Amino acid sequence: MKFITDSVSRCARLGTLSELEKFPEAIFETPLLLVYTRRGSVPHLTKDVFKMLTKEQHMLSVTLPTTITMVDAVQQSQSFTEFVSMQEYPTMLTIQDPSKKTPRGYQKHITTAIWTKHGHHAITPDIYMNLVEAFKPDIYVALCDGDSNEETSEKKITKIVERSKRQFEKCFERHKSSDILKNTCMLGAVEGGYDLTAREQSARFLREKNLEGYVIDGLHVNGPEVQNISFGKIKEVVHHTLDLLPPEKLKVSMGCWSPNVLLELIDSGVDIFDSSYPYVMTETAKAITFTCDSHNHGNNYNPGLVISISDKSYVEDFSPICDRCQCLTCKNHTRAYLNHLYNTKELLFSVLLMMHNTHTYLEFFKTIREHIRKGTFQQFKKQFIDKFS
Repeated sequence: MKFITDSVSRCARLGTLSELEKFPEAIFETPLLLVYTRRGSVPHLTKDVFKMLTKEQHMLSVTLPTTITMVDAVQQSQSFTEFVSMQEYPTMLTIQDPSKKTPRGYQKHITTAIWTKHGHHAITPDIYMNLVEAFKPDIYVALCDGDSNEETSEKKITKIVERSKRQFEKCFERHKSSDILKNTCMLGAVEGGYDLTAREQSARFLREKNLEGYVIDGLHVNGPEVQNISFGKIKEVVHHTLDLLPPEKLKVSMGCWSPNVLLELIDSGVDIFDSSYPYVMTETAKAITFTCDSHNHGNNYNPGLVISISDKSYVEDFSPICDRCQCLTCKNHTRAYLNHLYNTKELLFSVLLMMHNTHTYLEFFKTIREHIRKGTFQQFKKQFIDKFS
């Protein structure tokens, strides 16, 4: 993998990801949105529907908790994407599921706890690297212990950093000796919670490995609550961590960040995010509306980030979610129809809402890249945050 950026300063920057082994012609622009998947599929959308949603090639986010029980079956195929019939898309494999809150306190010795609906799995570096070799992702994060947030004690932070360092060492050795992974990109996760000294220890350790990129990890324990974290809470930690890392390298931040925080992270120099936010909004019957025009919605228009489609005010609202949106949902269906589908518990409700929310977020990232390209990102960010704070 090759990453090139137009800026090595801590600011909003454009970049390109290219030269992926299985996709030598593909070029992905950053800031990049990874399309969130569960068990290799975009939630609520079949492959055909996802292709109707967007004709572009996207990179998929594959998470360990949603796929770990598939390992035996995947080993019978050439790769994970072949097993789930998504060969057209490159993948990034990450440790925890950003859409679900991770149960705390189950990390022991050199293992990381991965939770599925069947219970928890204690994953060692060897088990993990066996899985990586079976899945053959294009990019993956080395095994780490990200079980920290603002409340984590200094004693536990020390254990997290040391455990993550030991896990990385074992993964790194396997990575260097593996013929299967010799052209696969491995990212290191910078841990340390909100302890700046611990962050320095983790970052210093990883800098010596000459990696292609880093994940800013350990700021939260995933789940919908992440959208409620303000940038003010994480600003010092994020900026300090980024200053410790090689500026020309790729930076990743996973989690269900609110759009406001996402813009601040992009302005800080983070390059890649995941689309768990649109999925979480869909699961709570909310439609993303921050790109909507207001003049056609009358009294029902809510100028916030999202609207709740379950609200009774939409029973007779025969306008689309957004009159400017070009997604198939907005072009063909109304808020009243979606409200009806919700109340009758039709599966089509989640399909149509997921289409709209995913389309909106993908377009949001296009808008962000265009503003960075034009040099108007700072004005765009300020207007957005002023409007939706």
